[in-house]
Amino acid sequence: MKKTNNIEFELLLQDEEFIHLMNVNPLKAEQLIEDLCRENPGKEVSIRLAAQLMRHYQAEKIEVGSKKITMMWDNILRKSEAKKSTRFFRMAPIWRIAASVAILLSVTFYFFEYWSNNSIRKFADQQISVGNDARIIISDGSEYRLTSNNSHIKYDADGKKIVIEDKIGLTERLNNGSKDAKSVYNQIVVPYGRRHSITLSDGTIVQLNSGSKLVFPAKFAVSKREVFLKGEGYFEVAKNTGKPFIVKTDFMNVKVLGTHFNVSAYENEKSATAVLVEGSVEVYNNNFFNNHRCKIKPGQGCFFTENVAGFKIQNVDVNEYVSWKNGYYQFKDQTFDDIVKKIEKYYNKTIAIADDELIHRMISGKLVLEPKFEKTMNFLARTTKSRYIQKENGVYIFLKTR
Repeated sequence: MKKTNNIEFELLLQDEEFIHLMNVNPLKAEQLIEDLCRENPGKEVSIRLAAQLMRHYQAEKIEVGSKKITMMWDNILRKSEAKKSTRFFRMAPIWRIAASVAILLSVTFYFFEYWSNNSIRKFADQQISVGNDARIIISDGSEYRLTSNNSHIKYDADGKKIVIEDKIGLTERLNNGSKDAKSVYNQIVVPYGRRHSITLSDGTIVQLNSGSKLVFPAKFAVSKREVFLKGEGYFEVAKNTGKPFIVKTDFMNVKVLGTHFNVSAYENEKSATAVLVEGSVEVYNNNFFNNHRCKIKPGQGCFFTENVAGFKIQNVDVNEYVSWKNGYYQFKDQTFDDIVKKIEKYYNKTIAIADDELIHRMISGKLVLEPKFEKTMNFLARTTKSRYIQKENGVYIFLKTR
């Protein structure tokens, strides 16, 4: 980038060479930052804060380009109420310095708030990933395997006692080992091809789909109820008008007081969906610099894709999004290819379709989510009058029957 004595916080964040260096050559970028601070002693705070913002995005593994930087800066100005007039850029030097300091203080405050409120996300990222066993991990670090498919875990109101009940009524009782139950997060991990449900300490019931993980406190804080979801969950939130319930994901957050809704946010898909069954919810993203919010009504879905700004809201057939909690998928005029993609995700398998006509064949009906993957594949083959083979690399391929 060109060296100048007129380095500004907003201009630096929009400099493509600076962005590129921060993303691909951090060592060279650090040297550039030191050079700029030395040559622009009056702008050192601005320069170092701009660099810190870029480091944050690197740590969060978020790709940042000039378009996103522009949106970041616009939002900073809105948050600080500094963008009341384009006259900001024509202010006298002393007033411009004061306004810049106000912006920097505002950004610093909001970043402190953003980082401090993301402890549950950091915990979710650092802890156990989805594997072959269903497990509940309680606050003292103890792990308990859930041997039965679709078992239910229930916390008491204090978060101290835990009851695990399987589908045939057998129960096991656990103690939450933390002296202060609300200070440590618990988690339930559901493997592929399984489903489990949990009643949280406030009475909220969460049904978790295949390949999902829920992080939650054994006992909620005084002011809010907050959980973190990786995967898919159906939430029946216990109503509490004084304590909102927030479902956080890698891509967006859902805030409610008491309602029924479904959230899907698998981390490897770079997209998320919230579908409302009853009540009212507010959906917002967890990016301070690109802040979008929307409210959806029953029968509507809110859709987020990582490479598209904002949310898309549309009317949906709710049952197609929530039927999984009852042990089946409901389809109406969907292609065989779309159905296979859902089965791939549910069982964590790789499935291909070798025939174009078979790919686009339209299907309606119900598909029971069998515990055994092969049983589901056999049903799909009979329904579509096809057959499947398994290759040596583990890939399953549907072939049209001749």
